[in-house]
Amino acid sequence: MNFDQLARNLKILLRSNTIIAEIHLRHIAARAGLFAFAALVAGFGVVMLGVALFLVLEHSMGPVWAAVTVGAGGLVLAGIVAAIGATLKPSRELALANQVSQSALDAVSANLKSTSSSVTQFASLAAVPGLIIPALTMVLGLFRGRRRN
Repeated sequence: MNFDQLARNLKILLRSNTIIAEIHLRHIAARAGLFAFAALVAGFGVVMLGVALFLVLEHSMGPVWAAVTVGAGGLVLAGIVAAIGATLKPSRELALANQVSQSALDAVSANLKSTSSSVTQFASLAAVPGLIIPALTMVLGLFRGRRRN
């Protein structure tokens, strides 16, 4: 029953889970940033390039088909940036943090099992006085009963 090891392993488990959460948050923030950038590119691309391209294509295609072509180009560009954002993977730090977390969890589990067996042994030893006291009371009662007779 080593409470120092249990406390150390619990601290390691807590710290590794904190690191895992931070890595996940950074990953989510990076993806969100790229999706926001994709939206910005789509908006800016549709407005600026759209106006310029529209003016160029209007003479050869007419105003309607020029607008359709410009809009489709902006959407394709936004789709490419969004696809890049969707393919981002967490760094190698996550795998290491998961290994440390699992190791600490296994150590805590082993410590708790050894602690529970120690507590069970202690409880069985603690039950001995609980049995001895009633037995002594009964023996003393028998001796007192013999004295009175």
